[in-house]
Amino acid sequence: MHYTTHMPYDRASAPRVGLVTTAIDAFSAEGKAQTERKWSALFHAWREAGVIHADSLMPPRISGPHQALAIADDCARALVDVIIIVNSAFPNGHVFPTIALHPHLQHTPVILTAEYEAELGDREWTTNAWCGVIMNNAVARRVGRPVRPLAGDPASAEFQHTLKMLFNSYRAVAQLRREVLGRFGDAPGGFHSATMDQYAFLRTFGVRLETVDLLALMSTYHSGKATGYCGEATFTDEEVTATMAAMREQRVCQVSEAHLRNGARFYHALKAQIDAQGFTSIAVKCWPELLAPEVNIAACFPMSWLLTNGVVRGVGCEADCPTAVLQSLGALLTGAPAACLDFVNHTGRCPIVELGHCGVGIAGQMGEGEAIAYKSPDRQGGDPQHAPALIGQFAYGPKTGMAITQTASGQLQLLAFTGENCPDTAQGKLYCAADLHFPAYQQLDRLILQHGFPHHLAVAMADITQEVKEVCDFLGIQYANPMA
Repeated sequence: MHYTTHMPYDRASAPRVGLVTTAIDAFSAEGKAQTERKWSALFHAWREAGVIHADSLMPPRISGPHQALAIADDCARALVDVIIIVNSAFPNGHVFPTIALHPHLQHTPVILTAEYEAELGDREWTTNAWCGVIMNNAVARRVGRPVRPLAGDPASAEFQHTLKMLFNSYRAVAQLRREVLGRFGDAPGGFHSATMDQYAFLRTFGVRLETVDLLALMSTYHSGKATGYCGEATFTDEEVTATMAAMREQRVCQVSEAHLRNGARFYHALKAQIDAQGFTSIAVKCWPELLAPEVNIAACFPMSWLLTNGVVRGVGCEADCPTAVLQSLGALLTGAPAACLDFVNHTGRCPIVELGHCGVGIAGQMGEGEAIAYKSPDRQGGDPQHAPALIGQFAYGPKTGMAITQTASGQLQLLAFTGENCPDTAQGKLYCAADLHFPAYQQLDRLILQHGFPHHLAVAMADITQEVKEVCDFLGIQYANPMA
């Protein structure tokens, strides 16, 4: 099975880059030219290969603030996602702040870079380029402007790997600023961490939160119609039947026809609301109301089917908005959907960290033997008639867990850790799970309890801890990693 998406958040969505080279007239002409030849070759190769967007900019070298202002205007018009300021030699001290503090670029990531001092065999002081990075970094710190210093040879594989990682991180930052998160109902009682500080998330990520009442969602479920900011969206009984067939394909179905139809119809009700409102991620109050006998829908598989089809980037269980934002971040960084799971056992007990949830397995991201099933009767007070849920272990390989909290003073903190699940770690419990081998489990447990991280977390299907750290550094989020 393959993950399909109609949303522009995979790694192939190339960033628009503004590449600015700068130097004063002094220092070695050959030293400058050597660096600039490498950057020019890299820029044109990556633009041709689609690593960066075709509309990326690389003007000729500049030396002063007036040229910098003109280039900053060009970058703003081009809607660049990231700016690279290359010191090919010691720069004019006003080039960097002119660009970095431009009124339309103040939220655009800036990479400050210089190559190591070139050795041309003449014992001369060649470029003094890194000294310029230090100077500009000092300015950035004093004025509170986030920047990312990066030293190295642009022709080297290691440097290019780091640069691609930064592009991926900053592209995610730009896309999150377009996030419209739809919340269907409030969090269940006691789920305090599922309700986010709207101002903190708006200020930090740019995420806008819209609330839709569960009654409106159920009205769409029955009528097949939703109306919102983006117009009207509808679905038919024939579409529900087709979705049932797609849900059954390549997986065992253990639930009744009625339960599967309810689930497929609920998926279409959610999708119609999403299309009508223009949501990019959602969070749903999936219990207790929906599990009541009068409704009898387990939202688990319908919610995760949205992720399978790329309808949204994140789907938070139990109306968990912060986790939906992290799922969206995970999807943007990996190109694949991220799950909403729980810490389900004492994390300080052993190197296997058990992550699971009642049935929000993501079709196309599971291991062998995934099944559309009833939720575990032990979890439902002995009643096995809650369905459909997708049960199984997520596909084996590296995973990154992410949880977010807020300090008493309002500072956002993000926990990230990477482990790997495999046949030896799988616990085989009746829910969807990613049971990870994680040697620093005691440090993980300490961080969770010390900082008050929630029981929910987003789990991305790759090791993205470095990208997550870069995102946190740029956005001013406190980053916690048990391996640090």
